[in-house]
Amino acid sequence: MIYLHIPFCKQKCSYCNFHFSTSLKQKDEMISAIKKEIFLRKEELENKTLSSLYFGGGTPSILSVDEIKSLIDEVLKYFDFEKNIEITVEANPDDLDKNFLKDLAKTEINRLSIGTQSFFEEDLKLMNRAHNASEAESSIKRAQDFGFENLSIDLIYGSPTSNFEIWKENLQKTIELQVPHVSSYALTVEPKTALNAWIKKNKIAEPKETEQNKEFYYMSDFLKDNGFIHYEISNFAKKDFESKHNSAYWKYKEYLGIGPSAHSYNGRN
Repeated sequence: MIYLHIPFCKQKCSYCNFHFSTSLKQKDEMISAIKKEIFLRKEELENKTLSSLYFGGGTPSILSVDEIKSLIDEVLKYFDFEKNIEITVEANPDDLDKNFLKDLAKTEINRLSIGTQSFFEEDLKLMNRAHNASEAESSIKRAQDFGFENLSIDLIYGSPTSNFEIWKENLQKTIELQVPHVSSYALTVEPKTALNAWIKKNKIAEPKETEQNKEFYYMSDFLKDNGFIHYEISNFAKKDFESKHNSAYWKYKEYLGIGPSAHSYNGRN
């Protein structure tokens, strides 16, 4: 399997300390560099039949569909795809308009991982997300309308702008929207982030571990009661919607990471 790191975002989320850029000035050069790296490292996977191709970020949906398609075509020059390959694109809700989804549905992409994070405005403002609460919901419905059934959404719990009742509503909304996969993470305070600076200046309260634990265990029970399998620490899925890519990491399968902040594993290191 292959992971492609697309290191661009519209804006910086307050909690994020990943490698990315909000400037697109070097986007074309980066795409060219990724294609070159695919060529240079084409011999590294012993098994060239891919079960998963994953566009991570950053925000891969910041690329045009033609740019995403060109990267898929580049991978296809050197690797074969399994018949039932899983091809995932991470996407922000605000990028998933009708034109983008219409064109994306014509490609080999068959799975979307949507960075919803929350269905509540105050949470999204704290996180400095580019989308609003309305887009969080409407993007999922639009993706389903264009035939994307294999959907995952990210949800963040333990935010100081949230509480237990809001978290329960986030999970209930996920069920109502018939999303078959959830990746959920506790809000963590990382060094050199805006969130860390706000907490140090007492502008926002620090996340409470006891509250995060409570919300995690509630989520685990709630999703299980609604037909989800807790198949990995942060991931829950309906039967047959487990991510092949996520699962492969835990099974120590070989993978090739392409891009400026991507990691690879050859079965040994």
